[in-house]
Amino acid sequence: MAYSSHSNVPAPGFGALVNFALAPLRLIDGFFKSVVAANRFAHEVETLSMASDARLAKMGLKRDTLVADLAARSDLFGTA
Repeated sequence: MAYSSHSNVPAPGFGALVNFALAPLRLIDGFFKSVVAANRFAHEVETLSMASDARLAKMGLKRDTLVADLAARSDLFGTA
């Protein structure tokens, strides 16, 4: 009689090895996501800097504090 195991339990330490092997890819992915988010933020600043003072006032923004106000609203510059 033959013994057959149908266990899906991975070998000990295999998950840690996979996490270690994928760490550089996660770092690269995070970098590109940060670049994309920074470009979106810059585009928003550029777009709103061309808006009229009346439009900015409707949005609760001032031209002289535009970048700081947008940074405060953004999740890019959250506290660590």
